[in-house]
Amino acid sequence: MKKLFLSVLMLVFAFQVFAQDQEAAIDASKPTNFYTLLDNQLEYNAGSQQVGYRASIMYSPREKHLLMGELPILHNLNSKFTGLGDIRMRYFYLPHKDYSKVLGAFGPSIDVYAPTGDFNKGLGSGRWIVAPGITAGILVTDWISFFPVLSYMYQSQRMVATDPESVKKFGDPREMHGMSFQLITPIVFSERFFSMITPVIQMPDFRNGQTNLACEFMAQYALTPKAQISGFYKTDQRMGNIFRLGMTFYL
Repeated sequence: MKKLFLSVLMLVFAFQVFAQDQEAAIDASKPTNFYTLLDNQLEYNAGSQQVGYRASIMYSPREKHLLMGELPILHNLNSKFTGLGDIRMRYFYLPHKDYSKVLGAFGPSIDVYAPTGDFNKGLGSGRWIVAPGITAGILVTDWISFFPVLSYMYQSQRMVATDPESVKKFGDPREMHGMSFQLITPIVFSERFFSMITPVIQMPDFRNGQTNLACEFMAQYALTPKAQISGFYKTDQRMGNIFRLGMTFYL
């Protein structure tokens, strides 16, 4: 009986050590590391005068696959309306991942935004947006790496008035084909704390060749192996400034 009791204790201890190792293995600094998680973000968008909450669920059934759904609940400070924003869905496939090489990861993805937010109430874009893209991971050192993302952008026609005054106020409502390039740059300070700097250049419409510049800054700190807090700031040449405060739970 004593031997059985000791064996059970050793088994429990080994399981706890294994579980701790598994928890410590979470590395959210690389966007090509896939996890199942719930992300909660409080947001203030100075450009569109929106405040709200974004809930994102990411599900990784296997190491090479990631599914994501995002549900925003927004309030427009100008129109005083509250409701559902544009829902976002994403699929990411990663056929290559080997961090021992300089080209540590490579794979395609597709982002889809559905116009579920009421454009007339200032809660949505009024367009379908579909953006297939390619992501690569360039590993430089243990503390810094680069993840360039090149995407094609399709934006459906917005169902609004096309008179000059409306176009000046809301932008070109026509169907658009364009592209975007961003360079996600994680900087790791410790096992618990990292930041990301992401410069972005967009050409929303190939017809006029105009570009839009933006830059994102994010910092994330692990409170526990499965709970992390984050701060986010984006400055956008066309859309203004966005601030977010988040809490992520790994499931």
